[in-house]
Amino acid sequence: MRDDSARQATESEGPVLISVRELSKSFGANKVLREISLDIRAGEILVLLGPNGAGKSTFLNIIGGTLPASSGTMTLNGQRIDFDSYIAGAARANGIQRVFQELSTFANLTVGENLALTSHQRTATSRRELMRIARELLQVFPGNLIDVSAEVSELSVAERQMVEIARAMTEQGTRLVILDEPTSALSTHEAEQLADLVHRKADEGVAIIYVTHKLEEALKLAHRVVVLRDGQLHFDGDGRSLTHDQLLGLLGAAADQHHTAEPQTNSPVLQDLLTAQSLTGPRLHDICIHVGKGEIVGVAGLEGAGQRELLQTLFATRGRTSGAIRSLSEMAYVSGDRKREGLLPLWNVEDNVAISAAPRFSRFGFVDFSALKTTAQNWLSELGLSHRAGSQIVSLSGGNQQRALLCRALASEAPLLLLDDPTRGVDANAKASIYAILGNVRESGRSAILYSTEVAEFHQCDRVYVMARGHVVAELSGAEATEERIVQASFTNPSGASTPLNTMAAATDRSLFRSASLRRLIAWRSLPASILMIAMFALAFWQQPNALSTFGLELLLQASIPLAFAVVAQMLFLLGGDIDLGLGFAIGLANVLAATYLVDAPGLGLLALAGLVAGYVLLALIVELLGVSSVVATLGASFVWLGLGLMVRETPGGHSPEWLAAVAHVKLWPLPLACYVLIAVALLGLWICQGWGYSIRLRALGHNRRTYVSLGFSALAGRVTLYALAGSFAVLSGLLLTAATGAGNVHVASSFTLATIAAVVVGGASFAGGLVAPIGAVMAVVGISLITTNLGFLGISSEYSTAIGGLALITALSFRSISRSV
Repeated sequence: MRDDSARQATESEGPVLISVRELSKSFGANKVLREISLDIRAGEILVLLGPNGAGKSTFLNIIGGTLPASSGTMTLNGQRIDFDSYIAGAARANGIQRVFQELSTFANLTVGENLALTSHQRTATSRRELMRIARELLQVFPGNLIDVSAEVSELSVAERQMVEIARAMTEQGTRLVILDEPTSALSTHEAEQLADLVHRKADEGVAIIYVTHKLEEALKLAHRVVVLRDGQLHFDGDGRSLTHDQLLGLLGAAADQHHTAEPQTNSPVLQDLLTAQSLTGPRLHDICIHVGKGEIVGVAGLEGAGQRELLQTLFATRGRTSGAIRSLSEMAYVSGDRKREGLLPLWNVEDNVAISAAPRFSRFGFVDFSALKTTAQNWLSELGLSHRAGSQIVSLSGGNQQRALLCRALASEAPLLLLDDPTRGVDANAKASIYAILGNVRESGRSAILYSTEVAEFHQCDRVYVMARGHVVAELSGAEATEERIVQASFTNPSGASTPLNTMAAATDRSLFRSASLRRLIAWRSLPASILMIAMFALAFWQQPNALSTFGLELLLQASIPLAFAVVAQMLFLLGGDIDLGLGFAIGLANVLAATYLVDAPGLGLLALAGLVAGYVLLALIVELLGVSSVVATLGASFVWLGLGLMVRETPGGHSPEWLAAVAHVKLWPLPLACYVLIAVALLGLWICQGWGYSIRLRALGHNRRTYVSLGFSALAGRVTLYALAGSFAVLSGLLLTAATGAGNVHVASSFTLATIAAVVVGGASFAGGLVAPIGAVMAVVGISLITTNLGFLGISSEYSTAIGGLALITALSFRSISRSV
């Protein structure tokens, strides 16, 4: 930590960076903020406190440019802000960075790509340089083990939080950083590193707004404390003179409310609800634990030591005996990642809670909705959420969402609760009620396994298991589970000797290298496509040994070329989270236009083909600006393409220009032209999706448009780019069909729509958007094309090819689902 002289220098009053006066915000009749007047000064650490729902997030959204104020004024560096033009991009351009409570990283991008996406001041000339810069930025957390080349989806919640903090705190030109519950998933060690970083940034003149429900953090960091209650400014004063009990009073909680319940260590354990003997799995090694009826059992340790994996593994075996786990009861699980694993975002609060109790009130397929509603309301009242029962769950603050998920677990009446950091982002009042409820859970004979990033919460546990590197290294009774004992045990290796963490990590990583490599191979997104292609080539060679000769390959692969260009077009749609149901007829229209006009009126033909690409740009505008679903827009466009094609040429005919027909007869050595074209298409698709400077943004847009826009990027520009590129590849596919068939037929590519969807998905793309695998997609194209050829070799009607292609798609998706659980 810093010395006293540095602290005094930082805490001197700096110039006013942001000033708000009479700031208010209403949502309909609900007034969330009421006449807030506040100055934020350069170089100060302003800790913002308040109960859940007090208006903190709304205030930060206005400061950060993601919400306009309903009334009031705001100045930035003395310049008045126009809220109509002050959007997230403008806020970031003015040096305002934010770490959201609900993490805004892009899970489909690598750590390095996430850090590069929002770094306007740094440019990388190569992917290696990009990763090197990312490693440097992450050194704000010295000694971290985050792999910058890993997708963020593979990281723990704490690691994702560290990435987002590093992204905000290292941006050049930053003048204000808003940290919203930044340590909610961090270990004690990582939280201390962040505290040092916050102080260093303040010393450099950067203003910090720090939101936390951990009062110890507030007392440790605050130059100044601001408290919001019921949307109003309740307190604004020097944080150095406040005590823990005074903060509780300001928040509306009694001083003794925050104390945890004492564990009932003398109560006899009558029955074990769950036992695990020598439990081993991914990141878990020889785990032996048991949970008795009426026990609260803690699972402590450094972040990433296997606690969450243990809870998830136990939950997967609820109510049954499976291998090393013997479970006698149903379980309810409260996930530590509420956004991805907890919330049902389309439902209101009451329905999110009631769903867990539905089986108890169902008889012969009929549900007693009255009793179900009463149960949900009772638990919501218990945790102070009854007034928000009809609100959409996503409209709640993060802390209130967490309380709703705990209500869901309690409403299930499961005898055993698995609680993954249940008080994450929860205010002092809510924590007190949660502690009281856990005490009632114990008294009623129900049990719980509790993992928390706050060591103080283990004080109420009957026993605490401490984990390190996937092993249970200590078992402490309630009285023994002090912070010192837990931290000491956390750095103990499985053999019992205290060793440096990096030494222990290296030894464990070596022992897991082979199994990790196998898991990576199985998880490779393009593995199903490669298996399909190899299997089809092997079957063709078995039927016709000459199939792999130069001439044989040319015959086998020639039909794949137009489909390969078409699959890139479909892949670009899926990259943006969309789908093109009119692709086949668009390609057919390009084929008709080429065969009709390119010979006699080449200028008109080129203009018509350019018009088709312009049609795709128009679709992008309809989808993005009008909010029309891409499914609806492209389905409607398919009739337009078909109608235009029939207007140009009602029956098949026309011919290919000589220069286009000559393309199909080009000879190269030693492989046929088709091999080179397919490789070129795959590499071009790879460059567009990963090697192009704009590709990171395109993948980010497809995965999470809301966050993309909040960072100040143009979703319209991204979608127009994707649609224009897709239209261009559709035109190229139509031209190649013209060269291959020598005629125009609007129906010639009608099967391409479903074939390209199948190929893209088998190749490794995700319907969720932002995840594609160009090389895998081209391999899938080859495999799917060879299905029909092999059916001919086997004497089976080609009519079966569609059904077999569908079976390949289902098999690939099933394989991918299985591989995720390995």
